[in-house]
Amino acid sequence: MPPSETEPPPESSRERHAIDPRGPWFAFSALLFHLGLASVSFEQIRPFFDIQISDYFFFLSLLLFLSRPKSRLLQARGSGALLAGSLILLGALLSLKNASNLTDAAGPLARLVALFGLFACLAITHATDIRNCILFLVGGIFVNCSIAILQAGVYPGIVDALSVNAIRPDLGVDGGRLQGLASHPNVLGFCAALAVLLGLEMATLEMGRRIRPWLAVQVFVCALAALLSGSRTFFAALAPGLLVFVLLQRRHLRAILRPVLALALLWAALAYFAPGAVSEYTERLGSTSADFAPDYSRLVSAGLAVADISEKPILGWGVDHFEDAGLWLNPVGELAGVHNSFLKYWYGAGLSGAVGFLAIFALPARQVVKALRRSPAEATRGILGMALSSYVLLFIVSNVAPIVYNRFLYVPIFMFAGFTRWVLGPGKAPAQATRPLAARRPLLPAAISLPDGA
Repeated sequence: MPPSETEPPPESSRERHAIDPRGPWFAFSALLFHLGLASVSFEQIRPFFDIQISDYFFFLSLLLFLSRPKSRLLQARGSGALLAGSLILLGALLSLKNASNLTDAAGPLARLVALFGLFACLAITHATDIRNCILFLVGGIFVNCSIAILQAGVYPGIVDALSVNAIRPDLGVDGGRLQGLASHPNVLGFCAALAVLLGLEMATLEMGRRIRPWLAVQVFVCALAALLSGSRTFFAALAPGLLVFVLLQRRHLRAILRPVLALALLWAALAYFAPGAVSEYTERLGSTSADFAPDYSRLVSAGLAVADISEKPILGWGVDHFEDAGLWLNPVGELAGVHNSFLKYWYGAGLSGAVGFLAIFALPARQVVKALRRSPAEATRGILGMALSSYVLLFIVSNVAPIVYNRFLYVPIFMFAGFTRWVLGPGKAPAQATRPLAARRPLLPAAISLPDGA
């Protein structure tokens, strides 16, 4: 008997076992992923097995996918990030030939597989809900920055009280540079720069009047924490990223003036409410010169790393030797290593690892440019501008700090790469802004609409 025209078609085996993007499994997995995003900067909280707290949320989110025979993780191809991660993993595997022993290399290799093989797929999959991804990421950094400010003026022992199995001692006790729950003051400065950039951009994209006061508080708190961290890269990375976003919005004069005016007001507010922090920060910026010993030390480390790389340029020295890149005993009597992530990857994972590291930025950026050329909707264009400006900021950060596994750098890249992939993907509808009343219409899309069965 032929089926009725009104009867739904039989469900295929793939559809029956796949996770429904609008179902409770996907929603709970998305919540766990968002909590992981919020805690990517909490590097001093490691409850068990020296695993950062954000990884617990990421792994739990992954379990909801892997519990089904078919999952949407396999649909994460086409973003460029997975190809770049595959090159890094290939270099890591090839470098095992030069590793000291497989036991020492197993830990670093497992961390690379988790980051570039698992978390990358997870971030790309959940990038459909880009608005919540950004808000949770910025909100988590805001909390970390608030902790650093409380440490400076209210509760000096708050970092020690909240840290669990910290990997490094709190440098703010003796050095005067605050780090919150990040692993280093510079890391807090880098995270704050990303949060300030995204906060200014979200305010520019008309997210609604009710959220703008909170964005203003978030930007101010993160900027103040960046000054307390003493990170000289804060403005050096923030300014180029914001410039890229402004240039992409050049068709709208108001969109250009708002970030510039907001940045000027931010500096004025910091100078008024925290003149001491601004004064110390400007003095630290002024110390960046040929006579500044730490800068000399970094140049020497970079030269030594290049010399070591030239001995084994193809396979590298092994992933268990990441920390040995450019290592030397400086005149102060301290061991100093290279402060450049690209050189670290080339040193440890060989040529394939180095190419993959550059591709982590280049391939997703190329996809963003490709998407912009399609003249997308205004909401989508705004998010793509945020993605490209974030890539610029994070690339600058990676060139002045040794960032091998840090989640705050790579997971946002995967997240924005996933958004671009869903915009460009065949058969996928581009992101459209939600359409509430015009007076309150946000330009950030809450989620990308996917066709049934995607």
